[in-house]
Amino acid sequence: MSATTTSTPMSEVLQLQRSAFHRDGPPSAALRRDRIDRFVHAVVSHSDDLVASISADFGHRPEVTTLVSDVTTLAIEAELTRARVGAWMRPRHPWGRVGGAAGRLAGLRTQVQPSPLGVVGVMGIWNYPINLTAIPALSALAAGNRVMMKMSELIPNTSEVFANAMHDAFDVEELAVLTGDVTVSGEFASLDLDHLFFTGSARTGSAIMAAAAKNLTPVTLELGGKNPVVISEKTAADRSAMRRAAERVALSRIANAGQTCVSPDDVYVPELATRSFVQEVFNAWGRVVPDMFEENEVTTLINDAAYDRVVNLIEDAAAKGAQVIGSMRSDDDGEEALRAARILPPTVILGVTDEMEIAHEEVFGPVLAVHTYDDVDDVIDLLAEKPAPLVATWYGPHDPEFAAFVARTRSGSVSRNDFAVSQSLPGIPFGGVGRSGMGAYHGKAGFDTFSHLRAVVGSELPLSLATLVTPTSDTRLLKAVRQGIAGYAKVLERRRRR
Repeated sequence: MSATTTSTPMSEVLQLQRSAFHRDGPPSAALRRDRIDRFVHAVVSHSDDLVASISADFGHRPEVTTLVSDVTTLAIEAELTRARVGAWMRPRHPWGRVGGAAGRLAGLRTQVQPSPLGVVGVMGIWNYPINLTAIPALSALAAGNRVMMKMSELIPNTSEVFANAMHDAFDVEELAVLTGDVTVSGEFASLDLDHLFFTGSARTGSAIMAAAAKNLTPVTLELGGKNPVVISEKTAADRSAMRRAAERVALSRIANAGQTCVSPDDVYVPELATRSFVQEVFNAWGRVVPDMFEENEVTTLINDAAYDRVVNLIEDAAAKGAQVIGSMRSDDDGEEALRAARILPPTVILGVTDEMEIAHEEVFGPVLAVHTYDDVDDVIDLLAEKPAPLVATWYGPHDPEFAAFVARTRSGSVSRNDFAVSQSLPGIPFGGVGRSGMGAYHGKAGFDTFSHLRAVVGSELPLSLATLVTPTSDTRLLKAVRQGIAGYAKVLERRRRR
């Protein structure tokens, strides 16, 4: 049976995989490594086709973007997982070696066994269609599960190439790739899966979670949010550090045309340095954007709706008093050509206020809102009140101000002095908190997400716990317990007086 299962009812695919899971039991480390190898080989061996199909689905996307962000990242994650999956599978001893030995001498044997969940569903997104779909699927395979994948409906060419590649590598009992429109996605989220992983917007994530809740299916949600960047006063006072920070922010905002869940939306800059920061941002864009156009290496926005949405955010801000500064000037014909190609020149917006839509909406386009501040504590307080983003970024030294930024704000992760380092390094847990998601993956975090940490405890004690909690006419046990609690209360009281 084909791994492309649009012609097979999803419920039948689920039953096939669940029956196979129960029939075969947890796979060995060797089989898990074999599945990892087959999975990654299917992607790498079709990388040329995937590059072409992703570019076709976008309208245009540079080859290097796909090879680095989708293919290479998967290969690095796979090698780390392959090397360590055997160790991750081993039973864990919560009491440690000394405590475990003491427990065995006393007649207790304790283990925590990482057990596969069963059948895991992975719902991908279009902006990094291999990375954000394949890496969680890889983690689920490493944890010993069967996997059903649903590709985004916005990338039909990529979905077909990917599904056919997986069909050649896997039987549908191991892994199945489903394609189709939003109706198929809704049905997929409603399946009685053992775990559901979703990457996308908070709005869609809420709907996915509601659908999964009908079956009490646990979910991992990797969402997004308005990722803030703070330029510290020390960085702003150092000309070279300021130039470096501005360049990195500028390039991170146009990576994948801003269609990245960890792209910076808002930058907070000391007031006296704001003008020079904005100038350095445009200088950075001026060094790379013309060459991108000349070499036809510009990533386009995914569709007309995405383009119109970003333009509407800009126009709404301008209508409500913001200053909009574009990176390119063109006549009406030039603007129309860019519109037809879904290319939006990088843009800075100053003077964003709370009534503007862009103050609350994740942009997902090459638009950067720059805010000024006098006291960094005010920025930290402001960010603490906002919904938690997927990543918060700080440009500056690792000093007490940075420590306060980490301690007093909430975010899925924190990056310092660069873009996406908290997401890109292998083995580092990646995920959101609050409205930016729940749960994490990458490395061991991904293995644990798709495992059940199952306690296995045995007793050779001569006395049963049931005996201890059963009422009896012998009051000696009750007196001993009362004395123990009273003694513990005295210990607690002494602690409070210290």
